Amino acid sequence: MPSRPEQLLDAAITVLGSQGIRQLTHRAVDAEAGLPAGSASNYFKTREALVNAMIVRFADRERASWEALSGMVTPHTPGELAAALAAYVRRAVGPDRVVTLARYGVFLEAALRPDSRAQITESAREIRRWGADWLREVGAADPELACELLLDAVDGLILHHLAYPDLTGDLEARLLAMVRGNLGS
Repeated sequence: MPSRPEQLLDAAITVLGSQGIRQLTHRAVDAEAGLPAGSASNYFKTREALVNAMIVRFADRERASWEALSGMVTPHTPGELAAALAAYVRRAVGPDRVVTLARYGVFLEAALRPDSRAQITESAREIRRWGADWLREVGAADPELACELLLDAVDGLILHHLAYPDLTGDLEARLLAMVRGNLGS
């Protein structure tokens, strides 16, 4: 069970992903969390404190999600890796759409907040380590570089699916081409 501050930060992530950064206020977070007015401001005195804490919470949640995924999936072939990535993309643009939109909002905010950028950077490093393990398993000559390129491409693919889903084409085929193109063997 999340603590009260975690409930509020999870609500802040939902507000960001469903309404945008301009609507991210203490009042909106209280309403989303279903808590009395003033709850968020009791824990996060300023909007900046709320946004900075939300970025940290988001990074923690993203690391936990990828850790769980890496524990459940171990692709052994390029096709299996492409299928796992396709499932991830579908979830990101479907059931987890609000969280995905919040993710891009968090990236923009972290770019403007150097003190929060470290959290996102460390989260990305951990995720890339897990991804490099997958690419090592499927035979990448340089798994770290292949992972960086592949995850950057997947981020772009997700963004395109969010912005204009009718123009994205065959997801599995595109991901398989990306995986094969990044193996470098």
